[in-house]
Amino acid sequence: MKKKPNEMNITELRVRAAEIRTEVNAEGADLDALEAEANEIAQRIAQYETEQRRKGIAAVVAEGEGTPMPGAPATGDNESRAANFVQTRRATFGADETRAVMLSGGKLAAPTRVNTEIQDGVGASVSSIIDMVYVENCEGMTADRVPYLKTGTAAADAQTEGSAATNKEPAFDYLDITPTCVAVISYITKQAKKQTPVNYFAKVRSQALLSLRKKAAEVVTDALKKSKMVTEQAATLDGNKKGVINEKTLRNIALAYGGDESVEGGAVLFLNKADLLAFGDVRGTNEKKAVYEVTPDAANPNTGTIKDGGLTVRYCINSNLTALAGTAQTSTAQKTMFYGAPRCLKLDLFSDYEIAVSEDFAFDKLMDTIRGDVELGADVIVPGGFIAVTVPAQG
Repeated sequence: MKKKPNEMNITELRVRAAEIRTEVNAEGADLDALEAEANEIAQRIAQYETEQRRKGIAAVVAEGEGTPMPGAPATGDNESRAANFVQTRRATFGADETRAVMLSGGKLAAPTRVNTEIQDGVGASVSSIIDMVYVENCEGMTADRVPYLKTGTAAADAQTEGSAATNKEPAFDYLDITPTCVAVISYITKQAKKQTPVNYFAKVRSQALLSLRKKAAEVVTDALKKSKMVTEQAATLDGNKKGVINEKTLRNIALAYGGDESVEGGAVLFLNKADLLAFGDVRGTNEKKAVYEVTPDAANPNTGTIKDGGLTVRYCINSNLTALAGTAQTSTAQKTMFYGAPRCLKLDLFSDYEIAVSEDFAFDKLMDTIRGDVELGADVIVPGGFIAVTVPAQG
Protein backbone atom coordinates (compact mmCIF):
# COMPACT_ATOMS: atom_id res chain seq x y z
CA MET A 1 0.00 0.00 0.00
CA LYS A 2 1.40 3.38 -0.97
CA LYS A 3 2.27 5.67 1.96
CA LYS A 4 0.98 9.22 2.24
CA PRO A 5 3.57 12.02 2.47
CA ASN A 6 2.88 12.61 6.17
CA GLU A 7 3.68 8.93 6.84
CA MET A 8 7.11 9.01 5.14
CA ASN A 9 10.47 9.92 6.64
CA ILE A 10 12.69 12.45 4.88
CA THR A 11 14.65 9.85 2.93
CA GLU A 12 11.45 8.37 1.51
CA LEU A 13 10.13 11.85 0.74
CA ARG A 14 13.19 12.67 -1.36
CA VAL A 15 12.82 9.37 -3.24
CA ARG A 16 9.12 10.01 -3.87
CA ALA A 17 9.90 13.54 -5.13
CA ALA A 18 12.25 12.04 -7.71
CA GLU A 19 9.53 9.57 -8.79
CA ILE A 20 7.04 12.39 -9.26
CA ARG A 21 9.41 14.22 -11.60
CA THR A 22 9.50 11.04 -13.72
CA GLU A 23 5.72 10.43 -13.63
CA VAL A 24 4.93 13.99 -14.73
CA ASN A 25 6.26 13.15 -18.19
CA ALA A 26 4.37 9.85 -18.40
CA GLU A 27 1.40 9.57 -20.76
CA GLY A 28 -1.98 9.73 -19.02
CA ALA A 29 -0.54 10.97 -15.74
CA ASP A 30 -2.92 12.68 -13.29
CA LEU A 31 -1.05 16.00 -13.24
CA ASP A 32 -3.29 17.63 -10.63
CA ALA A 33 -2.78 14.79 -8.17
CA LEU A 34 0.95 14.66 -8.79
CA GLU A 35 1.26 18.42 -8.35
CA ALA A 36 -0.66 18.31 -5.07
CA GLU A 37 1.53 15.47 -3.79
CA ALA A 38 4.69 17.29 -4.87
CA ASN A 39 3.61 20.44 -3.02
CA GLU A 40 2.91 18.45 0.12
CA ILE A 41 6.33 16.77 -0.07
CA ALA A 42 8.06 20.11 -0.59
CA GLN A 43 6.31 21.54 2.47
CA ARG A 44 7.41 18.58 4.61
CA ILE A 45 11.03 18.84 3.50
CA ALA A 46 11.07 22.61 4.07
CA GLN A 47 9.53 22.16 7.51
CA TYR A 48 12.17 19.57 8.39
CA GLU A 49 15.09 21.70 7.22
CA THR A 50 13.77 24.77 9.07
CA GLU A 51 13.46 22.77 12.28
CA GLN A 52 17.01 21.46 12.01
CA ARG A 53 18.43 24.92 11.40
CA ARG A 54 16.61 26.19 14.46
CA LYS A 55 18.00 23.47 16.66
CA GLY A 56 21.49 23.99 15.27
CA ILE A 57 22.20 20.29 15.04
CA ALA A 58 25.42 19.43 13.19
CA ALA A 59 24.41 15.90 12.15
CA VAL A 60 20.93 14.43 12.25
CA VAL A 61 20.11 10.72 12.23
CA ALA A 62 17.32 9.62 9.91
CA GLU A 63 14.12 8.57 11.61
CA GLY A 64 14.42 4.90 12.55
CA GLU A 65 17.20 4.26 10.05
CA GLY A 66 20.32 4.85 12.19
CA THR A 67 22.16 6.59 9.27
CA PRO A 68 22.82 10.28 8.59
CA MET A 69 19.99 12.05 6.83
CA PRO A 70 20.75 12.99 3.21
CA GLY A 71 21.57 16.68 3.05
CA ALA A 72 22.32 16.96 6.78
CA PRO A 73 25.55 18.87 7.52
CA ALA A 74 28.50 16.76 8.58
CA THR A 75 30.10 17.27 11.95
CA GLY A 76 33.31 19.28 11.60
CA ASP A 77 35.90 21.12 13.60
CA ASN A 78 33.87 24.35 13.77
CA GLU A 79 30.79 22.63 15.20
CA SER A 80 32.80 20.59 17.71
CA ARG A 81 34.81 23.60 18.74
CA ALA A 82 31.70 25.72 19.18
CA ALA A 83 29.92 23.05 21.23
CA ASN A 84 32.96 22.68 23.45
CA PHE A 85 33.14 26.46 23.90
CA VAL A 86 29.51 26.63 25.03
CA GLN A 87 30.27 23.98 27.66
CA THR A 88 33.63 25.28 28.93
CA ARG A 89 33.36 28.98 27.97
CA ARG A 90 37.02 28.98 27.03
CA ALA A 91 38.92 28.83 23.72
CA THR A 92 42.50 29.18 22.56
CA PHE A 93 43.68 30.40 19.17
CA GLY A 94 47.21 29.74 17.97
CA ALA A 95 49.52 32.53 16.92
CA ASP A 96 49.12 31.50 13.27
CA GLU A 97 45.35 32.02 13.51
CA THR A 98 45.85 35.39 15.19
CA ARG A 99 48.33 36.38 12.49
CA ALA A 100 45.69 35.60 9.89
CA VAL A 101 43.33 37.95 11.71
CA MET A 102 45.99 40.67 11.67
CA LEU A 103 46.17 40.38 7.91
CA SER A 104 42.49 39.89 7.32
CA GLY A 105 41.58 43.53 6.82
CA GLY A 106 38.81 43.28 9.40
CA LYS A 107 36.89 40.47 7.73
CA LEU A 108 35.93 38.73 10.98
CA ALA A 109 33.41 35.95 11.50
CA ALA A 110 29.83 37.04 12.14
CA PRO A 111 26.66 35.14 13.10
CA THR A 112 23.69 34.44 10.85
CA ARG A 113 21.60 37.58 10.43
CA VAL A 114 18.80 37.14 13.00
CA ASN A 115 17.05 39.57 15.33
CA THR A 116 19.46 38.85 18.19
CA GLU A 117 22.58 39.84 16.23
CA ILE A 118 24.49 42.75 17.79
CA GLN A 119 25.30 45.52 15.34
CA ASP A 120 28.65 47.23 15.99
CA GLY A 121 27.57 50.68 14.83
CA VAL A 122 29.08 53.23 12.47
CA GLY A 123 32.72 54.02 13.18
CA ALA A 124 33.41 50.86 15.23
CA SER A 125 36.51 50.09 13.18
CA VAL A 126 40.24 49.63 13.66
CA SER A 127 43.14 51.48 12.06
CA SER A 128 44.45 49.51 9.10
CA ILE A 129 48.02 50.02 10.30
CA ILE A 130 47.97 46.48 11.74
CA ASP A 131 47.05 45.08 8.33
CA MET A 132 50.03 46.80 6.73
CA VAL A 133 52.90 46.06 9.13
CA TYR A 134 55.09 42.95 9.05
CA VAL A 135 53.62 40.33 11.42
CA GLU A 136 55.59 37.32 12.68
CA ASN A 137 54.81 34.34 14.89
CA CYS A 138 57.29 34.38 17.81
CA GLU A 139 55.50 31.92 20.06
CA GLY A 140 57.83 30.39 22.66
CA MET A 141 60.39 33.22 22.43
CA THR A 142 61.27 35.51 25.34
CA ALA A 143 62.52 38.18 22.91
CA ASP A 144 63.01 38.69 19.18
CA ARG A 145 66.50 40.00 18.37
CA VAL A 146 66.60 41.86 15.04
CA PRO A 147 69.98 42.87 13.53
CA TYR A 148 70.30 45.96 11.36
CA LEU A 149 72.89 48.01 9.47
CA LYS A 150 73.81 50.94 11.70
CA THR A 151 76.02 53.23 9.58
CA GLY A 152 75.00 52.27 6.06
CA THR A 153 77.03 51.26 3.04
CA ALA A 154 80.69 52.37 3.08
CA ALA A 155 81.82 54.56 0.20
CA ALA A 156 84.93 53.60 -1.79
CA ASP A 157 87.99 55.85 -1.87
CA ALA A 158 90.61 56.41 -4.57
CA GLN A 159 93.57 54.01 -4.26
CA THR A 160 97.17 55.03 -4.91
CA GLU A 161 99.24 52.52 -6.83
CA GLY A 162 101.29 50.39 -4.47
CA SER A 163 99.45 51.47 -1.31
CA ALA A 164 96.76 49.68 0.68
CA ALA A 165 93.10 50.46 0.03
CA THR A 166 91.25 52.44 2.68
CA ASN A 167 89.46 50.14 5.12
CA LYS A 168 85.86 51.22 5.62
CA GLU A 169 83.57 48.68 7.18
CA PRO A 170 79.84 49.16 7.82
CA ALA A 171 78.74 48.89 11.46
CA PHE A 172 75.98 46.57 12.57
CA ASP A 173 73.78 46.56 15.65
CA TYR A 174 70.60 44.87 16.88
CA LEU A 175 67.42 45.60 18.79
CA ASP A 176 65.26 43.34 20.95
CA ILE A 177 61.47 43.20 20.65
CA THR A 178 60.07 41.98 23.96
CA PRO A 179 56.50 40.87 24.71
CA THR A 180 53.91 42.90 26.56
CA CYS A 181 50.88 41.18 28.05
CA VAL A 182 47.69 42.65 26.63
CA ALA A 183 44.25 41.98 28.11
CA VAL A 184 40.94 43.19 26.68
CA ILE A 185 37.35 43.12 27.91
CA SER A 186 34.17 43.24 25.81
CA TYR A 187 30.54 42.20 26.25
CA ILE A 188 27.83 40.27 24.43
CA THR A 189 24.12 40.03 25.26
CA LYS A 190 22.52 36.89 26.62
CA GLN A 191 20.13 36.96 23.67
CA ALA A 192 23.03 36.21 21.34
CA LYS A 193 23.72 33.04 23.31
CA LYS A 194 20.32 31.70 22.25
CA GLN A 195 21.59 31.33 18.72
CA THR A 196 23.17 28.09 17.57
CA PRO A 197 26.50 27.18 19.25
CA VAL A 198 28.35 27.95 16.01
CA ASN A 199 26.86 31.44 15.65
CA TYR A 200 27.32 32.29 19.34
CA PHE A 201 30.94 31.13 19.24
CA ALA A 202 31.58 33.13 16.05
CA LYS A 203 30.19 36.32 17.60
CA VAL A 204 32.20 35.93 20.81
CA ARG A 205 35.34 35.26 18.77
CA SER A 206 34.78 38.26 16.49
CA GLN A 207 34.15 40.58 19.45
CA ALA A 208 37.31 39.40 21.22
CA LEU A 209 39.45 39.62 18.09
CA LEU A 210 38.11 43.10 17.33
CA SER A 211 39.34 44.16 20.77
CA LEU A 212 42.70 42.54 20.03
CA ARG A 213 43.02 44.44 16.74
CA LYS A 214 42.27 47.74 18.49
CA LYS A 215 44.86 47.07 21.19
CA ALA A 216 47.41 45.84 18.64
CA ALA A 217 46.99 49.08 16.69
CA GLU A 218 47.73 50.98 19.90
CA VAL A 219 50.82 48.85 20.63
CA VAL A 220 52.16 49.36 17.11
CA THR A 221 51.57 53.12 17.24
CA ASP A 222 53.29 53.43 20.63
CA ALA A 223 56.28 51.58 19.15
CA LEU A 224 56.42 54.18 16.35
CA LYS A 225 56.42 57.03 18.85
CA LYS A 226 59.18 55.53 21.01
CA SER A 227 61.44 54.10 18.31
CA LYS A 228 65.00 55.45 17.96
CA MET A 229 65.00 54.36 14.30
CA VAL A 230 62.58 57.14 13.35
CA THR A 231 63.97 60.37 11.93
CA GLU A 232 62.30 63.67 12.75
CA GLN A 233 61.21 66.55 10.55
CA ALA A 234 60.24 69.83 12.19
CA ALA A 235 56.64 70.84 11.61
CA THR A 236 55.68 74.26 10.27
CA LEU A 237 54.28 76.56 12.98
CA ASP A 238 51.90 79.47 12.61
CA GLY A 239 52.12 82.85 14.35
CA ASN A 240 50.69 81.34 17.54
CA LYS A 241 53.41 78.69 17.70
CA LYS A 242 50.95 75.96 16.75
CA GLY A 243 51.39 73.24 14.14
CA VAL A 244 49.92 74.01 10.75
CA ILE A 245 49.36 72.16 7.46
CA ASN A 246 49.96 74.32 4.39
CA GLU A 247 50.41 73.96 0.64
CA LYS A 248 53.99 72.62 1.03
CA THR A 249 53.44 70.09 3.81
CA LEU A 250 52.82 66.96 1.74
CA ARG A 251 55.73 67.38 -0.69
CA ASN A 252 58.13 68.29 2.16
CA ILE A 253 57.27 65.05 3.94
CA ALA A 254 57.28 62.76 0.90
CA LEU A 255 60.52 64.11 -0.61
CA ALA A 256 62.35 64.04 2.73
CA TYR A 257 61.83 60.27 3.00
CA GLY A 258 64.65 58.10 1.69
CA GLY A 259 68.31 58.82 0.92
CA ASP A 260 69.93 61.86 -0.65
CA GLU A 261 69.65 60.31 -4.10
CA SER A 262 66.28 58.56 -4.00
CA VAL A 263 62.60 58.93 -3.21
CA GLU A 264 61.35 55.73 -1.64
CA GLY A 265 58.09 54.21 -2.88
CA GLY A 266 55.46 52.17 -1.04
CA ALA A 267 55.29 54.60 1.89
CA VAL A 268 52.10 55.50 3.78
CA LEU A 269 51.22 58.64 5.73
CA PHE A 270 49.73 57.73 9.12
CA LEU A 271 47.78 60.63 10.58
CA ASN A 272 44.95 61.69 12.85
CA LYS A 273 41.60 62.31 11.16
CA ALA A 274 41.81 65.98 12.15
CA ASP A 275 44.92 66.34 10.00
CA LEU A 276 43.15 64.74 7.05
CA LEU A 277 40.48 67.41 7.37
CA ALA A 278 43.20 70.05 7.57
CA PHE A 279 44.71 68.83 4.28
CA GLY A 280 41.29 69.17 2.65
CA ASP A 281 40.90 72.73 3.99
CA VAL A 282 44.12 74.11 2.46
CA ARG A 283 43.31 76.65 -0.29
CA GLY A 284 45.40 78.44 -2.88
CA THR A 285 46.18 82.14 -2.52
CA ASN A 286 44.67 83.34 -5.78
CA GLU A 287 41.69 81.26 -6.92
CA LYS A 288 41.09 79.75 -3.48
CA LYS A 289 40.86 76.27 -4.95
CA ALA A 290 41.67 73.20 -2.87
CA VAL A 291 45.39 72.45 -3.00
CA TYR A 292 45.01 68.82 -2.05
CA GLU A 293 42.63 66.22 -3.47
CA VAL A 294 41.65 63.77 -0.70
CA THR A 295 40.10 60.52 -1.96
CA PRO A 296 39.01 57.85 0.58
CA ASP A 297 39.20 54.22 -0.54
CA ALA A 298 35.65 53.00 -1.19
CA ALA A 299 36.47 49.47 0.01
CA ASN A 300 38.28 50.65 3.16
CA PRO A 301 37.51 54.28 4.14
CA ASN A 302 40.21 54.12 6.83
CA THR A 303 42.69 54.54 3.97
CA GLY A 304 42.88 56.57 0.78
CA THR A 305 45.09 58.98 -1.15
CA ILE A 306 46.09 62.64 -0.93
CA LYS A 307 47.06 64.17 -4.27
CA ASP A 308 49.11 67.34 -4.77
CA GLY A 309 49.50 67.90 -8.50
CA GLY A 310 51.52 64.94 -9.77
CA LEU A 311 52.38 63.73 -6.23
CA THR A 312 50.05 61.09 -4.78
CA VAL A 313 50.52 59.81 -1.23
CA ARG A 314 48.60 56.98 0.37
CA TYR A 315 47.26 57.70 3.87
CA CYS A 316 45.89 55.69 6.82
CA ILE A 317 43.85 57.25 9.63
CA ASN A 318 45.08 56.40 13.15
CA SER A 319 43.29 57.90 16.17
CA ASN A 320 46.23 56.96 18.43
CA LEU A 321 48.32 59.73 16.84
CA THR A 322 48.39 63.38 17.90
CA ALA A 323 47.06 65.82 15.31
CA LEU A 324 49.60 68.26 13.85
CA ALA A 325 47.12 71.00 12.96
CA GLY A 326 46.46 73.22 15.98
CA THR A 327 48.91 71.50 18.36
CA ALA A 328 50.77 74.09 20.41
CA GLN A 329 54.40 73.90 21.46
CA THR A 330 55.15 72.56 24.94
CA SER A 331 58.28 71.92 26.96
CA THR A 332 58.80 68.64 25.07
CA ALA A 333 58.76 67.78 21.37
CA GLN A 334 55.56 66.16 20.10
CA LYS A 335 55.49 63.59 17.29
CA THR A 336 52.37 63.81 15.13
CA MET A 337 52.15 62.33 11.61
CA PHE A 338 54.41 59.44 10.54
CA TYR A 339 55.45 58.67 6.97
CA GLY A 340 57.21 55.49 5.91
CA ALA A 341 57.04 51.97 4.51
CA PRO A 342 54.82 49.79 6.76
CA ARG A 343 57.13 46.76 6.22
CA CYS A 344 59.74 48.63 8.32
CA LEU A 345 57.51 48.15 11.38
CA LYS A 346 57.34 44.66 12.89
CA LEU A 347 54.62 43.19 15.09
CA ASP A 348 55.52 39.99 16.98
CA LEU A 349 52.97 37.55 18.43
CA PHE A 350 54.59 35.82 21.42
CA SER A 351 51.69 33.65 22.59
CA ASP A 352 48.38 32.08 21.70
CA TYR A 353 45.38 34.34 22.01
CA GLU A 354 43.00 33.05 24.68
CA ILE A 355 39.41 34.04 25.34
CA ALA A 356 37.16 33.23 28.27
CA VAL A 357 33.53 34.13 29.02
CA SER A 358 32.00 34.89 32.43
CA GLU A 359 28.30 35.23 33.22
CA ASP A 360 28.89 36.89 36.60
CA PHE A 361 30.54 40.27 36.00
CA ALA A 362 27.58 41.93 34.21
CA PHE A 363 24.90 39.60 35.58
CA ASP A 364 22.39 42.42 36.22
CA LYS A 365 22.71 43.63 32.63
CA LEU A 366 22.03 40.20 31.10
CA MET A 367 25.40 40.29 29.37
CA ASP A 368 28.30 37.86 29.16
CA THR A 369 31.75 39.31 29.74
CA ILE A 370 34.45 38.30 27.24
CA ARG A 371 38.08 38.48 28.37
CA GLY A 372 40.94 38.06 25.93
CA ASP A 373 44.67 38.09 26.56
CA VAL A 374 47.77 37.75 24.41
CA GLU A 375 51.44 38.77 24.42
CA LEU A 376 52.52 41.23 21.73
CA GLY A 377 55.59 43.27 20.88
CA ALA A 378 56.44 45.77 18.15
CA ASP A 379 59.24 48.04 16.94
CA VAL A 380 60.65 49.79 13.87
CA ILE A 381 63.37 47.48 12.50
CA VAL A 382 64.86 49.63 9.70
CA PRO A 383 66.94 52.77 10.42
CA GLY A 384 65.13 55.75 8.92
CA GLY A 385 62.14 53.53 8.14
CA PHE A 386 59.78 56.34 9.17
CA ILE A 387 59.77 60.12 9.35
CA ALA A 388 57.96 61.73 12.27
CA VAL A 389 56.57 65.24 11.69
CA THR A 390 57.38 66.80 15.05
CA VAL A 391 56.20 69.94 16.79
CA PRO A 392 59.48 71.09 18.38
CA ALA A 393 59.84 71.92 22.05
CA GLN A 394 59.68 75.55 23.13
CA GLY A 395 63.04 77.23 22.64
